Amino acid sequence: MPNRNKQEEEILKAIGKNIRNIRQINKFTQEEFAYITGFSRSYYTEIETGKRNISILNFLKILKALNTEPNSVLLPLLNDIKEN
Repeated sequence: MPNRNKQEEEILKAIGKNIRNIRQINKFTQEEFAYITGFSRSYYTEIETGKRNISILNFLKILKALNTEPNSVLLPLLNDIKEN
């Protein structure tokens, strides 16, 4: 795993948490959602746990599958960063 500083780790965790929350609101299991997006379950789990730094294309694929906008994932993150 690449070396990341604390802030980078926190950002990836926050993005994963926000994605997970939206996935759960949409009532998908991780396994179902991984299948829908074409990711392996282990890859998708790493996204939600903040262990994976995903490409913008994969991020957009997730947003499309969740039928949501980037702001719903990123705005809570930006607010958290401003507070710290």
